[in-house]
Amino acid sequence: MPSEIQSRIFEPFFTTKSVDKGSGLGLDIVSRIVRNRHQGNVTVTSKPQRTCFTVCLPLLDASF
Repeated sequence: MPSEIQSRIFEPFFTTKSVDKGSGLGLDIVSRIVRNRHQGNVTVTSKPQRTCFTVCLPLLDASF
């Protein structure tokens, strides 16, 4: 994934696909669910031939 677009991939309607091949909502929806419902975060790192998405979720406090 080119570094020029990494900062935009979680924006709604951002896509690198051609017209009629995608809406660009997938990563935006994932990011919002992880942040808003689970108080976590999603990050991306990319090198040639390898893109990695990391999802971090907080641990529940089981002592209640």
